[in-house]
Amino acid sequence: MSAAAAPGAAASRWRDVTAPVLALGTYLRTQRRLFAEVVVVVWAALVTGVAVAVLSVRAATTVAVGDPAGLAMLALGVAVVAVGVLAWTEQWLAHVLAYRVIDSVRQHVHAAIARLAPLGLGRRRSGETVAAAMTDAEQLEWFYAHTAAQVVAGGGAALTVSAGAVAWLGPVGLVVPAAQLLVLAVPVLALPVASRQGTALRAEVAALASTVMEARSAARETVLLGRVPAVVAAVRAGTARVQRVRRGLAVRTGVEQAALEGVGAAAVLGTLALAVDGAVPAASVPAAVALAGAGLAPALAVVAGLQRLGETSAAAARVAALLRSPGARPADGPHADLAGSSDERGALQVRGLRVTYPGTDHAVLDGVDLDVRPGEHVAVVGASGAGKSTLALVLARLVGHEAGEVHVDGVRVADEPGARTRERVVLVGQHAHVFRASVRANLLAPDADDAALWRALEGAHLADRVRALPEGLDTVLAERGAAWSGGERQRLGLARGLLRDPSVLVLDEPTAGLDTRTEAAFLATLRAARRGRTTVVVTHRPAVVRACDRVVLLDGGRVVADGTHDSLVPGCARYREVLATPAGPGPDEHREEVTNHG
Repeated sequence: MSAAAAPGAAASRWRDVTAPVLALGTYLRTQRRLFAEVVVVVWAALVTGVAVAVLSVRAATTVAVGDPAGLAMLALGVAVVAVGVLAWTEQWLAHVLAYRVIDSVRQHVHAAIARLAPLGLGRRRSGETVAAAMTDAEQLEWFYAHTAAQVVAGGGAALTVSAGAVAWLGPVGLVVPAAQLLVLAVPVLALPVASRQGTALRAEVAALASTVMEARSAARETVLLGRVPAVVAAVRAGTARVQRVRRGLAVRTGVEQAALEGVGAAAVLGTLALAVDGAVPAASVPAAVALAGAGLAPALAVVAGLQRLGETSAAAARVAALLRSPGARPADGPHADLAGSSDERGALQVRGLRVTYPGTDHAVLDGVDLDVRPGEHVAVVGASGAGKSTLALVLARLVGHEAGEVHVDGVRVADEPGARTRERVVLVGQHAHVFRASVRANLLAPDADDAALWRALEGAHLADRVRALPEGLDTVLAERGAAWSGGERQRLGLARGLLRDPSVLVLDEPTAGLDTRTEAAFLATLRAARRGRTTVVVTHRPAVVRACDRVVLLDGGRVVADGTHDSLVPGCARYREVLATPAGPGPDEHREEVTNHG
């Protein structure tokens, strides 16, 4: 590289490293005033700290030569008190800023996760998402709330101290700004290496977190399949990679620190050599030397921030990538108070629905038309990949559509917020998540009384199981419902849906985990609990199909048959094929769509 090209390359590297940090800083505009207050206090603290160092030597020299030291001691005392007050104020304001910053960053991160869920997270490892929400966010919080203020204030204090040194010492004082420039050059020259190390460290930490989380989630399968040694080896290998990157980072910072110490020593020795040559009065030489050493403190504050810039830039880039990720969720409509018609409560209309997932040309749903009358129970069947689960996600406003319309309760759902639609339409998936919390809390209805909770549990055929628990509704369940069967977890999800009494209840394979006898009891209870309420059931079970008023067959993203079970069996060969499929289409369809299109 030519000498002329080198500055341009350095500037380009600087832009590459700082761009993610500056771009993400736009989310913190509301804290600009508080940030400015922190900068001013830090600037004052740095300048006063240098003054204390110089005044200390000056007062000691005055006492040593027998001159009156009252004024020097008074000035030193005031400066020391000021340092203490400024240090306390800095800590207070910086912590207030830190809490506000991390609140803002995490709110944006969690809003992005909520926007992406469920399909938009399908291509991300859980550990990487958690790392962005936690460790990367904490890295940014520390930088924006502490380091950035130190960098800005340090730059201002360095200029102030340099001006004071030149004003006091004349040409000898130029040693201070020269040394400060050399100090700042050290991390700038090391920036390409710091950037690579920071990117590698954030990536390795996220990968290790993912490995640990996946091992925890699949603990049973890991033991049953004899994969414990392999998992342990993977965790050790990930830990070793993290430590290898950290060792390289430690070596770099060690080399930088040695260079900084050398610059500091050179500044002190240079000032001493010039001062004893007669350029500075003899009585001022000790203070001048003290200024040469202490005067680097502001520049060193900037250096501390620049040394963290590589890792912070990597964290900012990872968080920004999450924030920019396109979600599958539709945008909220403009009207929050569309009540709908009481005569149409439970009415569901779908017209010309077309859904294509990002990154694909294949339409999962292609021109779906569907009418469900209020109070009707409709089964949706189809082979794997036919679009059944996608239809359920669209009804719950978890997936958008590029064509067509959906009306619930006579309301065009695109005209209202998604949260309002999800009050009308409740989707109960096959794999209900169980939180580490009480049964009461797991029902996710804090305003419901015990009578309503028990009615929902009865409707889900789960009340006897809960009554048998040591503390009934207040029994704390294990994380992910480890002590419960798949069918029990599924019925807990159903109880959540029944408790909300929505206009339309959408169930995804509600009896997949039940035996034949329990399934029959469940269906009888469900029909009683949802009498007069619209229910859409994604299923492949013949018993469920027979219990519904109508059956809609999806094939290739279209409705190809619509009628009762008794009419479709003799009249539709494709319907018979779907019901005859031994494995059934249900349990994995949603996961396949998330993996392939998420």
